[in-house]
Amino acid sequence: MAIQFDCPFCTSTLKVPDATAGKQGDCPRCGTKLVIPNPFAAGAAPPAADSAPADSTPQPQDAPTPPPASQAPEQAPVVDVMAPRPHSSATAQYLRKRRKSNVGGVVLFLFFFLAMAGIAGYFYWNFGLRLEGNLVAARISPEAAKLEQRLQPENAGVSEEVIKAVNHNLLETPRRVQSDLMEMLFYGLEKGGLEVRLKPGAKTELVRVDLTGDPALMEYISKQGTQLDQPRSAELQSSLNHFYTSWNEFIGTQGVMPDLLHYRNSVGLNSLLGGLGYHMEARVNNKIYPCVHEDSKGGLYFLVPKGTLQFNILGREMDTGWTTFPGKYEVQVTQEYPSRP
Repeated sequence: MAIQFDCPFCTSTLKVPDATAGKQGDCPRCGTKLVIPNPFAAGAAPPAADSAPADSTPQPQDAPTPPPASQAPEQAPVVDVMAPRPHSSATAQYLRKRRKSNVGGVVLFLFFFLAMAGIAGYFYWNFGLRLEGNLVAARISPEAAKLEQRLQPENAGVSEEVIKAVNHNLLETPRRVQSDLMEMLFYGLEKGGLEVRLKPGAKTELVRVDLTGDPALMEYISKQGTQLDQPRSAELQSSLNHFYTSWNEFIGTQGVMPDLLHYRNSVGLNSLLGGLGYHMEARVNNKIYPCVHEDSKGGLYFLVPKGTLQFNILGREMDTGWTTFPGKYEVQVTQEYPSRP
């Protein structure tokens, strides 16, 4: 048996099971919350007081004439509440969860894509280009073992007056930094300007390593050369500023001379090097020797002990603790150049 009643809001006729009597529910058509009537709990209404004695003889009454079919009142269709209803709230929750899961899936995809790209880059960097192997070098004859470079302080943030004063002072009195490793001279020019000149020390000689024998290394230089040169160029410009400023103060006060050993490395060597050479060093019997020059023909120049026939070149550890160049090569000194190539 079922309970049938009309929704007081949308007037739809609803039919529900007996077990739902007196409980709260939703109208499946308009969604309004309502209380399902309980006909079993309602008591019989007390009889109304008779205002007049009842007539024992019933009066015959004419049966009411039913209205024409065209005038019959239109009734809303009966809605069977016992039939399955669409769960709108559950559907909304499902759609919200699905949207969240779609966003999470996109984020997860991007994470894995970037991770795989990083892994691919790592393997390409470490295994794609095999920056290792054997190279050959030539010894530069003592007569030709000389490197020179003119300094360019115009972009170092120093005034023209300071540049001229320092250049003129070093024209009158060139300054030399000398050790067993190398000799470097700072000297001014008659036509203006300032140059550095490097020569091997008493116990070293200049060798040129030919990099063109390894195509992978040349490809690395072609792709990474600009990026490799950025820290060298930045350090050189900063050091030039400090060099000219401190030397100009020394001229004015005749106080303590600036540390030329420091400027030998930060100004002199940096002006002779390129991007790759800045990051390289040689090792002979586990001792470190510097790269001092890089030419445009694929040559790196190192100072090594006299008579060296074999050594290694590899990336040097920077002040930050990082080693930028990932390769390592074994170098054989096979010949001697009477002059620089």
